[in-house]
Amino acid sequence: MDPKQFEQTVNAAVSLQGRPVEARECPDQFFGLIGELVGKPQFPMRAPAHDRSIQACILMILESPHVDEFIDDLGPAKGATGEMIRQHLMVSLGLPSMEDYGLVLVNAIQHQCSLGANTIVYRDRIFRAVWANGGEADFSRRILSMFRPGDVLVNCCTKGNDFEIYSPLRNLVETALRTALPEYQSMRRMHPASWRDGNWRGKQWRI
Repeated sequence: MDPKQFEQTVNAAVSLQGRPVEARECPDQFFGLIGELVGKPQFPMRAPAHDRSIQACILMILESPHVDEFIDDLGPAKGATGEMIRQHLMVSLGLPSMEDYGLVLVNAIQHQCSLGANTIVYRDRIFRAVWANGGEADFSRRILSMFRPGDVLVNCCTKGNDFEIYSPLRNLVETALRTALPEYQSMRRMHPASWRDGNWRGKQWRI
């Protein structure tokens, strides 16, 4: 989505009283082979998602970047989420020969829906507003452009904080995935930030 359009959507959805909006896009990125990144203190590499190698990849979908992702060079999962992925991805997915898959991280919305505040304040409202105003179409285009047969889709989006009132954020993303790629079924896992608790690793969420 165009940064100006994102800023306009934000200002229409919430009253910020002149507070600046981080309108840059956090790019989807390729992180190399899973076998070369598990257990490491940092991701060994980051490259544009379309520069991925030819082997099959795990396309892991998160909802939107938060704060750490906008420090220095932009990129997904730069804080605790990335740490949990490097430590617990193998157990949480449990796929055979996972070391030979590549890893691509995709934010359903590439803009900072949290606006840098606690996620309970703005994130869900902004996500839903952006999703309804071009965000879903943008996500579908990106997934279709990077998905290749043999890839594994993993929906790790959060359900949000307002899921008791509205459809969970992860369900919105799941519907978009099934519409864009009806022949492929995604794996559904809890958000990596929750993997610090062993009970959430490998747990599949229900639609």
